[in-house]
Amino acid sequence: MPRSQPARKKLGQYYTPPDLVDLLVERTFADIDAAGDWAAWLPTRPVRVLDPACGDGRLLERVRVELHMRGYSVDAVGCDLDADALASVSHPRTRTFHANALEHDWGDERFDIVIGNPPYLSQMAASTSRGGSSKHGGGPYADAAAEFLALAVALADPDHGRVSLVLPQSILASRDAGPIRARVDEQADLVWSWWSTEQEWFDAAVNVCVVGLRRPAAGRSAPMAWTRIVTDVLGIPHIDPATLTTQGTIGDRADLNANFRDEYYALVPAVGEDIDGPPLVTSGLIDPAHCSWGERRIKFNKQFFQRPRVDLSKLEGRFVAWAERKLVPKVLVANQTKIVEAVADVDGAWVPGVPVTTIIPTSTDPDEVRRTVFDIEAILCSPIASAMCWHLGGGTGLSTKAVRVSPGVLADVPWPAGDLSDAVDACRRGDIVAAGRLVLDAYGCDDATASALLTWWAPGLPNAASGDAAGD
Repeated sequence: MPRSQPARKKLGQYYTPPDLVDLLVERTFADIDAAGDWAAWLPTRPVRVLDPACGDGRLLERVRVELHMRGYSVDAVGCDLDADALASVSHPRTRTFHANALEHDWGDERFDIVIGNPPYLSQMAASTSRGGSSKHGGGPYADAAAEFLALAVALADPDHGRVSLVLPQSILASRDAGPIRARVDEQADLVWSWWSTEQEWFDAAVNVCVVGLRRPAAGRSAPMAWTRIVTDVLGIPHIDPATLTTQGTIGDRADLNANFRDEYYALVPAVGEDIDGPPLVTSGLIDPAHCSWGERRIKFNKQFFQRPRVDLSKLEGRFVAWAERKLVPKVLVANQTKIVEAVADVDGAWVPGVPVTTIIPTSTDPDEVRRTVFDIEAILCSPIASAMCWHLGGGTGLSTKAVRVSPGVLADVPWPAGDLSDAVDACRRGDIVAAGRLVLDAYGCDDATASALLTWWAPGLPNAASGDAAGD
């Protein structure tokens, strides 16, 4: 009997659809064919294949058929927590383990091909959290699929093993999966990948990618560019930082942070209309160099507001001081967007919503603070900033066409060495395309790079604000 949706979600159990099974197997074998590796795969013994989260064994069976067509016998191994699914694995030459592959003792067993669609278990939900850091190197919020990636590479034969996995796209750039990506970089090369902006493969509400890895690593001078799995498909131009003229980063001149759940709940009783207090500015009201407060509605705490304000007298405890710290000259940046959307609050008049990023200059000189606020707005409202955020954080957005713009990523955006005054003027008069061109000049971008960046970035600029905006 099929499991209910809640039960499947708790197990991260979303079986691989036939088209994706075909893609996984065909691309894996195409890589082996192209590399000419078959002769080294010891045809005198069975090819060793593992699916560490095999479900009903459909991937193992598809691999078995392909290998038999090439004249190879197969030693297939499947592991899964779901005993009912394992009962569907009927081939007599397939060894199965009713176990969690992440905790199973694999000893010195290694495999020629590790292939699979491991469970996606968000560590932000209590029902699927492991309750701490990963045993395989990831941080406390690394999806369980990242652990399967680390395990799969470790179990692949170090001389010629292939790893082909379906993974949540967040693994490509999420902070807590970073240590696992670094470990994989040392052991394997990314030789093929797949990703699409139109993904309706599962009913899991998870955007996925597919990665194909080959052991051993050929040796690189720099880490693999995991986010290019996304950015190349989207046509986002690559930027060589060495070609830019820069002077430090935004993080050298400002403090950056984002509000989270505690601040949200502190604001709930304090937000209303027709009250005295500073405007509440959410991500949905932030456009490039423009705040749409009062121009379009936002949704906050399941209510719509046209002119939401914060009654500071209703804030309690530490949130009184929190609001005071925010009511200073600053730049506000929307959390998830196609391109970076930032606006200057030079008078320190707005309270940022959740999870808006706040950028506050560290200078104590009022004139310098004012200049820095406008400079940061111009830098972030440019193609360079948007492209860099995609290359640093591609895959982290809830949508395939959005990137999560985190404080850490924004802090690393380089500061241009050239003069920004004309770009600031263009931003102030609302000519964002002209401002973007002028910021590229301040970075010393060559004509070809500047043209490619503008061609990609300009169509993503929002139209004049109208209608409703998401607020929370």
